[in-house]
Amino acid sequence: MDAVTDIKSRLDVVDIVSEYAVLKPAGSGSFKTNCPFHQEKTPSFYVNRPRQSWHCFGCDLGGDLIAFVQKIEGLDFPETLAILAQKAGIELPQFDPQLSSDKKRMYDINELASKFYRSYLLQSPEAEIARAYATKRNIDDLTGDLWGIGYAPESWDALGTALKQKDITENELIQAGLCQKREKGNGIYDRFRGRLMFTIRDVHGNIIGFTGRILTETKEQPKYVNTPETLVYKKSHVLYGLDKAKGEIKKQNKAVIVEGNMDVLSSHRSNINLVVAASGTALTAEQLQLLKRFTKNLYIAFDADNAGSAATLRGLDLARQQEFDVRIITIPSEQGKDADDLVRKDPKLWTDAIAKAIPIMDWVYRHIFRDKDTTRPENKKQIVTELAPELLRIPNPVERDAWIKRVTNDLEISEESIREALRIQTVTQKNNNFKTNIEKNNKIDTRETVTTTTVAKVRTREDELTDQLDALIYLQPSFQTLAENVLGAYDAPRSSDHDRLNYLAAFADREFQDQSVTILRREFDLTSDALRKLRVNKHRMELEVQMRDAEIAGDENRIRELLTQFNNLN
Repeated sequence: MDAVTDIKSRLDVVDIVSEYAVLKPAGSGSFKTNCPFHQEKTPSFYVNRPRQSWHCFGCDLGGDLIAFVQKIEGLDFPETLAILAQKAGIELPQFDPQLSSDKKRMYDINELASKFYRSYLLQSPEAEIARAYATKRNIDDLTGDLWGIGYAPESWDALGTALKQKDITENELIQAGLCQKREKGNGIYDRFRGRLMFTIRDVHGNIIGFTGRILTETKEQPKYVNTPETLVYKKSHVLYGLDKAKGEIKKQNKAVIVEGNMDVLSSHRSNINLVVAASGTALTAEQLQLLKRFTKNLYIAFDADNAGSAATLRGLDLARQQEFDVRIITIPSEQGKDADDLVRKDPKLWTDAIAKAIPIMDWVYRHIFRDKDTTRPENKKQIVTELAPELLRIPNPVERDAWIKRVTNDLEISEESIREALRIQTVTQKNNNFKTNIEKNNKIDTRETVTTTTVAKVRTREDELTDQLDALIYLQPSFQTLAENVLGAYDAPRSSDHDRLNYLAAFADREFQDQSVTILRREFDLTSDALRKLRVNKHRMELEVQMRDAEIAGDENRIRELLTQFNNLN
């Protein structure tokens, strides 16, 4: 029996899919859920146990359990097979060329390094300072073994020498981020020296890197050193402890996010197992995507030193944009500054803090009002200015009105003044978004800009360019206003779109300075053709979506109608 057949015989597709989505019974041996690969409100994703297969009738994807894991994790086939083999308790052939990927080699090297650091912490006399620190932080042997806590010796080449004896090359040690090239002469030296080592694993439990904490306070060295970006380690893609916490996170349908590795260790040691760490960075899109597989409810605890920082708030904004339900855990200053402090005093202090987490809007509101004298007009103005974008993020009008009334009462100002501030904020956001879109110069923006600026340079409504322009307006609604304003720019210099026209005029001068009308018309023709092709492609994609919907609905007449339109596209 080969590895693929063996894996399929031991694992159940329903169990595998259930790790990523909540399945509901849908007939004999079948289950359904909302598709994890596209947005939908009605479940069209079906898993069939007798056939050991899955299929989505919305996006037309399907396959077996291997295909599912490969797709949802974004892995290649060998990586997927390795993960499922581990779940099935199967040992894959060590030298199978199909599985000997560069990533697997990095995992193996990091595994050896983790064992080296762990062994050194337990056995070396030199590591006494690290053992004393571990004892002080309540890191017992079980925790150390489970989490791969170790010690990097002071020697410049201890790790490199040990791993080279296991047929690891110097180049591989550099690629894994464990060693660096010497600045003078040949050879390499260890990146981590004289530090307590925390092993970092990805969501599947593969060792991808390390964090080293210095044990003697000094201004000459950073407190923490991380593995640099490698083939397998990207800091923005990792949540420390997620490999061990994901089961509890899914079970409780919430994740507690802290900042430090010790916060995670202390929590798990006290059976508070839904805790992961962002490792001192603001939450990133990639980290949020990881969490989304297990929950949409985030409980976030920030160290007192970082709460309210610009980076912290950006991470919270990103979470809300991805429609997470975010709550903030407040740690009373008299009890400590982080989760580790609370757990070492009494684990109940930490569980109580989690239970008392407040919705993010309440936290933002308190944060903005904090330490401000609300009787001073300038402070009222500052508070409303900071609150305006937060209020605009609330989609429900009833909830937003409730918050507006609360601001009205707390600041003793009129509701009309707050709504006017919101209107101004909305206009400002639209203007900023426009400038950002112009600066991005994506394909459509660039072609529209070139087209309208050629019109501006010709500067006439009677030219045949006007007729050509009319044929392009329906490509994008914003194009009509843009084109009309460019054509009328010289008659209405005080247009409300003045900044945009200034930009387009400057762009035209830069791109078409001293060009004849003939050349401008040629440029217009080229960009017009490009815009027409974009319109046709857009229409084709829209028809494909409509045909798929018609197929699902079994509407044969609608399918024939759409097919005729599709074939007539040119």
